Amino acid sequence: MRWLRMRMPPSLGWLCAILVWAICGTAQAQPAAIVVGDQDESIELARYGRLYEDPSGKLQPADLAQAKPSDRLPAGGTLSFGYSTSAWWLHVRLRNAGAGSGYRLLDIGSPLQDYVDVYVLRDGRTLTHVETGDRRPFANRPIAQRSPVLPLQLAPGETVDVWIRLAAYDGLHEAVKPVLWKVSAYAQDAQTQTLVFGLYYGLLLTIMAYTLFLFVSTWQGAFGWYVAYILAFLAWSVTFRGYGFQYFWPRHPDFNNQFLAIAAAASYATCGVFLIYFLDTRRHAGGGMHKVIVWSSAFAAAWILPALFGVYALTFVATIPAGLVLIGAGLATGIAQRHGIQARPARYYLVAVSMLSFGAVLYWLRMLGVLPSNVVTENALQLGSALEVLLLAFGLADQMNILRAEKLLAEQTALRTQAELAHRLEHEVQERTQELESANRRLNEMAITDELTGAYNRRHFNTVFAAEIARHNRHRAPFAFCLLDVDHFKAYNDHYGHQKGDEVLRRLSSHIRATLRRSGDQFFRLGGEEFGVVFTIDEPPDKAQAFVERIRAGIAELGIPHEHNGGGQGVVTASFGLVILGGETRNMQPEGVYALADQLLYRAKAEGRNRVVTQMV
Repeated sequence: MRWLRMRMPPSLGWLCAILVWAICGTAQAQPAAIVVGDQDESIELARYGRLYEDPSGKLQPADLAQAKPSDRLPAGGTLSFGYSTSAWWLHVRLRNAGAGSGYRLLDIGSPLQDYVDVYVLRDGRTLTHVETGDRRPFANRPIAQRSPVLPLQLAPGETVDVWIRLAAYDGLHEAVKPVLWKVSAYAQDAQTQTLVFGLYYGLLLTIMAYTLFLFVSTWQGAFGWYVAYILAFLAWSVTFRGYGFQYFWPRHPDFNNQFLAIAAAASYATCGVFLIYFLDTRRHAGGGMHKVIVWSSAFAAAWILPALFGVYALTFVATIPAGLVLIGAGLATGIAQRHGIQARPARYYLVAVSMLSFGAVLYWLRMLGVLPSNVVTENALQLGSALEVLLLAFGLADQMNILRAEKLLAEQTALRTQAELAHRLEHEVQERTQELESANRRLNEMAITDELTGAYNRRHFNTVFAAEIARHNRHRAPFAFCLLDVDHFKAYNDHYGHQKGDEVLRRLSSHIRATLRRSGDQFFRLGGEEFGVVFTIDEPPDKAQAFVERIRAGIAELGIPHEHNGGGQGVVTASFGLVILGGETRNMQPEGVYALADQLLYRAKAEGRNRVVTQMV
């Protein structure tokens, strides 16, 4: 050996050293293989892999194979990059050491990461490449779950390299915790999460419905803004947890991100306004603290508009400090009021916010690996927010009890002025009686009136029409009835939409009812676009046709555009079938008169529409 060391040329020695360094460097770049065994329920991949930073965002696994890993270390199995314009890669090597098939599920661990690319390689050859993330359509995900999940099939003894690329739309990365799950363990965890979130959202919805009932009953501003706060918080949570993208708008990833930012800003803003009403900061917080709460709420609300245009990262960067200021101001106000006239609401608020803060702290400590992952720490944020919502609801109910006590006191005081109370009650009874009579009249009108057009409905028509025919048969009084139908109405609906179609029916009905000024004239909607007019005749019967012609011309003069009504010169028109019963006709039946009018209406349509076809009987 000494002879070799003495005789070896210097250049060859350097060459060997370089080769040894390259081999060692290459071996060092490869992470140790994670042995996937049947006993492993779940494996947190970030604890065992290597992390690479890609500032250009253009590198591929082959480019990174010889690159130097990043010095950044995952916190407790969680990848958290904060704000970074770089793409980040996690490389892990998996080896199935068992004799059976190693079927596993790779859960990315966050429903909010913008761009997620997963490459599965064997011997440098790509077996699978999945492009997913919440900036891509939900259909890209191999398994329909709120967090991207990729199935992995490992043959006995097989070793694969898994490269996970994480990139952000605007630099704001989400905390990601990739976990390799055994299928049964993942199913159990998913069921647990579904149960927890089902109970959580059920509680929020129940409290929101109860508070909404109280708001409608009392019209107290605190109840209304609490409903708005729960609704905004619920919208944020559903989107933040990935359920919105999974179930409500899976084909609209950009909207998913915009809605999350909007809901977050709205949560802070509505929470601030609720705080103003709940603690009555106008009167009990002092001018300075009240202004801090008002301006913080307004600042958070102002960021709803930029969120509509995709300003995602900046919206959160702006609203989170506003939220912290708002929470701090609320805590300071609660502490200052805990012994004053607002002591009870202040104490409820302090305990509620403490529960939310404690839950948030436990959640983030678990994400950072300081606390172990268990049922409590995994669901601490939901538990804390649920307790917050519940305690604030109790606080509002307590305020309701205070209001009831004050009302009782007022009633006891009012008993001392019995004479005045009697007069007031009598006056109120009269008002209530009038209101009841008015309500009854409105109910009677609603029972016989078509809701859309304001015309009488078909039920009322049957009664009136039969009575008018009977009156004609008894007294030989002249009588007229016409059916009218909007021309090419189906084509209008198909082209302009049903809302425009409803507007046409309303305008037509308004025009006809304004034309029928005599008390004996009655206008009915008989179904769809078909209407009927019943009117008595106190003039020569032939003038009835001229009256109906004025109605027909007036409809055309409304000038409602109708491109598919060629015969009506491009505007909405109607066709009429008019039956006039003279004084000599008797023994007429409602069915016969109606059928005759219907035949005349079809003749009007057959002859070109926008016309009146009349027959005297």
